[in-house]
Amino acid sequence: MIVLLSGGSGLVGTALSAQLQAQGHEVRWLSRSPGKNDLDIQEYAWNVESGKIDEAAFADLEAIINLAGAPISDRWTPQHKSAILRSRVDGTRLLFNTVQKLKTPLKAFISASAVGYYPNSFEQEFTEEDPPGSDFLSLVCQKWEQEAENFQELNIRTAILRVGIVLSEKGGALPKMAMPVKLGLGAPLASGKQWMPWVHLQDLAAMFVHALENEKIKGVYNAVGPYNATNAELTSAIAKVLKRPLLLPKVPAFALKLLLGEMAETVLASNKASSAKIQKSGFRHEFQDLSQALTAIYHN
Repeated sequence: MIVLLSGGSGLVGTALSAQLQAQGHEVRWLSRSPGKNDLDIQEYAWNVESGKIDEAAFADLEAIINLAGAPISDRWTPQHKSAILRSRVDGTRLLFNTVQKLKTPLKAFISASAVGYYPNSFEQEFTEEDPPGSDFLSLVCQKWEQEAENFQELNIRTAILRVGIVLSEKGGALPKMAMPVKLGLGAPLASGKQWMPWVHLQDLAAMFVHALENEKIKGVYNAVGPYNATNAELTSAIAKVLKRPLLLPKVPAFALKLLLGEMAETVLASNKASSAKIQKSGFRHEFQDLSQALTAIYHN
């Protein structure tokens, strides 16, 4: 299948592209600055702000996987919050408008979202049927998913994967969590009881391949591991795998808010998410256990 990725050069996109190539798919990337890459993937220009896109990327195209969006890990200034929202909403809309204009007969449109869609809860385990929260990240996810759902109007099979906390040594949350642990300064954040729905990078990439190749995959799926861990459990597991002690008391929430500002929401959020639906669709996690996943990351 010929597959176009937005956000292909990012952490998830790179791992996903390698898996797609291994499965025999032809991969194309949309890029703000097209050039060469280590995977020998053809890149095509697009600019979400100006609404421009290289229509050559859509020639004979069979599927789109939509991953692009400004990082949420940068400080949440008003300007960056706007970029977080607009990059996702406007980028998805640009893809839709182009597919509609060119009448591209896509077999599938697969879009990322995030478990930040759900409200915060220390007790509830959320399924795909549960209503959204009302904080900033939830509103971003809601608007992002609404744009993705427009592809259904074109009779294109549409799937949305709500991504959890991606575990990889190459980027994302894990290196930031592991750094103080490596220095002997590791500690749970706030109460440490907030749920963190982790997923190994390779399993996440495999979920996108699964959604692409399985024609029965439609609608929303939680793209998370087989079980969730609390922040304290994840911090402890990192320390155990790295063979480092946890000596410090918990980092209080007010200190996180002083340090991170509104972005502290991302580390204080508790979004326990069920993976039952994607497992029932036939997906099998390679990494069933948190310690197994962390060991594979740091010792392979």
